[in-house]
Parts: sequence; structure tokens; C-alpha cells
Amino acid sequence: MNPQELIWRYEQGERDFSRQDLQRADIIQVILRDINLSRAALDWSNLSGTDLSYANLNRADLIYARLISSKLVKADLTGADLSNADLSWVNLENAILVNANLSGANLKQTNLKNADLSSTNLSGANLTRANLHGANFSRADLSEANLSGVDLRGANFSRADLSEADLMEVDLSNGNLYKADLSESIIRKGNLEGAFLQGAHLGRANLRGADLSRAVLRDNSLSIVTLSGFNVQTITLSNTTDLSSANLRGSNLRGATLINANLGYGLLHKTNLVNVNLRDANMIDASLRGGDLRGANFRDCNINDINFSEAIMPDGSIHP
Repeated sequence: MNPQELIWRYEQGERDFSRQDLQRADIIQVILRDINLSRAALDWSNLSGTDLSYANLNRADLIYARLISSKLVKADLTGADLSNADLSWVNLENAILVNANLSGANLKQTNLKNADLSSTNLSGANLTRANLHGANFSRADLSEANLSGVDLRGANFSRADLSEADLMEVDLSNGNLYKADLSESIIRKGNLEGAFLQGAHLGRANLRGADLSRAVLRDNSLSIVTLSGFNVQTITLSNTTDLSSANLRGSNLRGATLINANLGYGLLHKTNLVNVNLRDANMIDASLRGGDLRGANFRDCNINDINFSEAIMPDGSIHP
């Protein structure tokens, strides 16, 4: 079927164009609301500026398709293949993209507000400056994706794969990152205030300058992570939290609860540990040089071979 025939038949009231072969078709700036293009072949097609709101694109093939500035509000793209497609400036608010393939896709400045992207493949996708407020990314694959500077407030990333993703300066405040994989990701200067990170894997992640105040981190793997200069004021890092060999240089942990936490071999130079609860924590061979430990609780803490040089001790004295 050619594009002209499709448009003419649509204008006559027909809506079912499922399984049609429309590869490399140019359907630009056309109104096709409520159209059924399920399982249609639209590879390499150009749908830029077209209104496909409420459309059924279930399991459609849109590989390398161009949808720049198109409208797909409340569209159903379940299982669709949009790998390497250009979806920049597209409005996908409240769209369904469950199990869709968006690997390598360009989603720059795309509106995905309240969209359902659960179990979607977004590996290597570009999501810079996209609106993802309230979007559902549970179990999605975002490995190596670029989300730098994105507003992710309240987004759901539970069990999502964000390994090696670029999350620099993102706003993940109050986000759900339950058991998410953030290993080797870049979260420098990110806002994770109040985020739920229970069971999240942050091994080798870079959180330098990030704000994790009021965040929930329990049963986490943070070993060998870079956390220098970050803020975790009043945070609770209890039980099986692993911060072994972590770089916490210059961080603010004032009032944090670190009961049973593993900080062995950690680098905590000039770290603020005022009123921190380190009861039963493992601090073996950690370096607290120049840190502020006033009011800190080290009861039953393992402090073998710890470096307290120039640190302000719990009683206010300065260690030589």
C-alpha cells in the first residue's frame, strides 16, 4: 500500500491498516488519530509531524523510522520495534510502550510523562532533556542510556538496568530505584533526595557531589563506589549496606545511621561524620584523616588499623 492510498482510505472512514507494508513511506504532517497499524511494517518510514494519538501500533516495526515532532498521546506501542528510530520532540504522554524495543533510539526532548515503559529495551538510547515525570521504567533496560540532566522526579525504575548509564545532574528525588542496577553509572551532582534505593546495586558508580539526603539505602552494594563530596545528611544506611573501599572524601554524612555498615578500607578524608551512628560497623583500615567525628558513636565498631590523623575526635579533641 502506498501512503496516498492509506490517507485517502482513512479520510473515507477506514481505520484498520494492520499488517500493511509501509516501509520507507513518507506520511508527514497528517492526522491519523485512532488508526490501527498493529504489526504494520514501517521501517525507515517518515512520520514526522503526524498525529497518531490513540493509535494502535502494537508490535509494529518502526526500525530507523523518523517520527520527529509527531503526536502519539495515549498510543499503544506494546512490543513495537523502534530501535534506532528518531523520536525527538515527540509527544508520548500516557503512551504504552511495554516490551517495546527502543535501543539506540533518539528520544531527545521527548515527552514521556506518565508513559508506561516497563520491560522496555532502551539500551544506548538518548533521553537528554526528555520529560519523564511519572513514567514507569520498572524492569526496563537502560544500560548505557544517556539521561543527563533529565527530570526523573517520582519515576519508577524498580529492578531496571541502569548500568553504565549517564545520569549526571539528574533529578531522581523521590524516585523508586528498588533493586535497580546502577553499577558503573555516572550520577555526579544528581539529586536523589528521598529516593528509594533499597537493594540497589551501585558498585563502581560515580556519585561525586550527589545528594542522597533522606534516601533509603538498605541491603545495597556500594563497594568501590565514588561518593566523594556527596550529601547524605540524616540518611539511614543500616544492616547489610556495603561501602567497602568507597571514596567518601569530603562527603557530608552528618547525623547518618550506619549501624552494621561495612566501611572497611574506605577513603573518608575530611568527611563530616558529626553525630553519626557507627555502632557495630566495620571500619577496618579506613582512612578518616581530617574528618569531623564530634559526637559520633563508635560503640562495638571495628576500628583496627584506622587512620585518625588530624581528625576531630568524638570528644572534640584533635588527633595528632
